[in-house]
Amino acid sequence: MSTQEQVNELFTKTVDDWARFYEDPKPVKMGAQNLVSRRRFAVEMIEARLAPGSKILDVGCGTGHLAAELARRGYRSWGTDIAEAMVQYAKEHYDPEHFQVADIEKIPFPDNTFDGIVCLGVMEYLTGDKKALREMWRVLRPGGYAVITTPSSICPFFWMDRGLIHVRFVLRPLTGAVRAMAGSKRASDELPKVNHRRYRKGHWRRLLRSQGLELEDWVCHSWGCYGLERFFPQGAFCRASERFARNSLVNWIASDQLACVRPIK
Repeated sequence: MSTQEQVNELFTKTVDDWARFYEDPKPVKMGAQNLVSRRRFAVEMIEARLAPGSKILDVGCGTGHLAAELARRGYRSWGTDIAEAMVQYAKEHYDPEHFQVADIEKIPFPDNTFDGIVCLGVMEYLTGDKKALREMWRVLRPGGYAVITTPSSICPFFWMDRGLIHVRFVLRPLTGAVRAMAGSKRASDELPKVNHRRYRKGHWRRLLRSQGLELEDWVCHSWGCYGLERFFPQGAFCRASERFARNSLVNWIASDQLACVRPIK
């Protein structure tokens, strides 16, 4: 199975989960809070630069929640996603005419179509970055902006999680035996395993520039360890850390990065 097929299967099986992530503006779990926070920062970046009425494309729109939110704020929004089930959900719950299945490396719109692009939680699933970045550059109008998220490669919480994974690997035979005796199976075992690429700011900035995208704004947010969520929820801690999202002295320890870029044309 190719990486693209794995990603498609993963998001096809988790449509309802993604739809629920945005129900609570202050979720208990860190994973949900991370999504709520990055959506808020993305909307803030767009509103600070583009007036209502501007055309916005949500690449990797998922269930369509962000595109719908932008539409409520007066923007003309469209959404594309590689997972047909996600697009179907967006069509049924929001606008059936403004969502379609599409690959980020082959965006089905003419050159210079959009004033803005949001691309949240997409790049890390690709096998490379350049094709997707060139496509976003192509469909952006001169004077437009794109907000692109990536996971950080230097986040200490990520490395703490990696350490916890190794500990669980050592204990897996014991926990597996207990689970088998109880007749239970982890839900995560039923989902495809998908690798996430991670990014360092300096290299990412140079790559963006090489594809004609100049960095305008940078936010880094979300503190906490996913491996500890089973013991205590960290949503509140994650929210509290947002006050440091633009503080370059400490925001590097956060896990999620948002780059606001403009096309050089």
